[in-house]
This record gives sequence, structure tokens and C-alpha cells, in this order.
Amino acid sequence: MSLLITVPVFGQHEYTHALVGDLEREGAEYLIVDNRGDYPKISNERVTTPGKNLGWAGGSERGFQIAFSEGYSHAMTLNNDTRISKGFVAGLTDPRLPADAGIVGPVIDDGFACAVTDEKPIAADYCPRPLYRTVPAVEGTALMMSRECWDTVGGMDLETFGRYGWGLDLHLALSAREAGYGVYTTEMAYINHFGGKTAKVHFGRRKYEWGARLAMLRGLVRLHGWRATVGVERTLRREDRWHKQVPHDYTTHRLDG
Repeated sequence: MSLLITVPVFGQHEYTHALVGDLEREGAEYLIVDNRGDYPKISNERVTTPGKNLGWAGGSERGFQIAFSEGYSHAMTLNNDTRISKGFVAGLTDPRLPADAGIVGPVIDDGFACAVTDEKPIAADYCPRPLYRTVPAVEGTALMMSRECWDTVGGMDLETFGRYGWGLDLHLALSAREAGYGVYTTEMAYINHFGGKTAKVHFGRRKYEWGARLAMLRGLVRLHGWRATVGVERTLRREDRWHKQVPHDYTTHRLDG
């Protein structure tokens, strides 16, 4: 199993530089998609510059296309405003994960309810656990796909989700599950996520969140219908409108072997 990790960036170089240190520590193969064209290297980073801002979605797609054209069995998109745990790559590519795995992600300190951990340590201090979760979706913050799954679902739908990227991860999960692939989160890998810093700097916080959510709902409803959209969107929530905890929408299993 081979993995290329793509990190789409638009400025905010201090975040990327910190993440590069983690990726180098893990011996990861990675690619930086420099959407602004001004990324300053600090190591031996592999960088591609599209010449225009592809955004998170377009930058991620570029990385997946490069990975699979070069023969990698798996590709991942990873936000630059993250830090990763020790053993991150090994955890994601663990051969004990189910054979039908099409999409896999790590657990996270802040994100989809189905991936959030009770304890929220600094990523470097996280202790991996030999468990995985069957989940409705994996957040695009850190999303790995197999080449077979990518080919089956037809890649990313940038026409529908390209501007903001919100909902693209849910669309991929729905499409993968409909095609018979498993969608999982592994507790052998973990990230800290600092909350969409790059996107909010580029778009502006309020404009970004309102515009992104509207585009997400429109796209998901058009492609998958209201029932599937409402069902999978529950993965985003940890509380309902009355601030009561939403029941966990996942099942946990032990990694055997």
C-alpha cells in the first residue's frame, strides 16, 4: 500500500511549515499545492504551483490526480492548519482495516461528531488505540481514498462543490457507500485541527460559513435527495438546537491481527 498526502495551501505559511515538520518526522510522501504561488520551502518539500487559486477542492483533486497517475494505491487531502500524531501514516494504511475500505480518516479533536475524541491531546502526545469506527462520512480536513474507490465514484464533483468545498466530503462518502465501499475512521491516527484558518482568511469568516453551507446543501440535495442529505449531515453535529448531545452515529470495532 502506498500513500501520497496532498496539502492544498493559500498563504498562512506558518501552519504549513509546522505540518511539514510532522510529515517529515513520519517519513510521509507528500505534495504541497501552492494556490497562491508564494510558498517558501523549509525542507525538501515537493511543491506544485497551479498558477491560479484552485481552492481546497481543486487543490485536493489535483493531488489525487497526481497520486493516482504516479501509481500510488491511496491518496489523501490534508488541511495545512493541522498537526498529526506519531504513527499517522502507518495508522491510516494499517492492513488490519477492513478490505472494503474506500475512504479512511483519523480521529480528530474538533470536527465531525463521528470522529471526535473524548480527550483532546496535542497531536504528538496522542496514544493510538487499536480501534476503528464505521462512520457515515470522513471530514475533508483529512480524507484518504483508495484508487479503486476514486475511480468508481468518478473523482470530485468540482462543478457542484468546487468554490468552497463544503459537502464534497459528504458527497464522496455517500457515493462510496452506494458503490459498496466502507467508510471508516481509525483511532490509530489523530489530528489537531485549528479551524479552517486559511479558508476564513481568504473568504472572510461570516461570508465563508454562510456561503459554504448554502452551497453544500444545494449540492447534496440535488445529487442525493433530501433524505440522504439530512441523514448524513447529522455527522456534523455534536449538539441539537437545544444544546443536547446528539447520539453517536457510528459503531466501534477492534483491529484484529
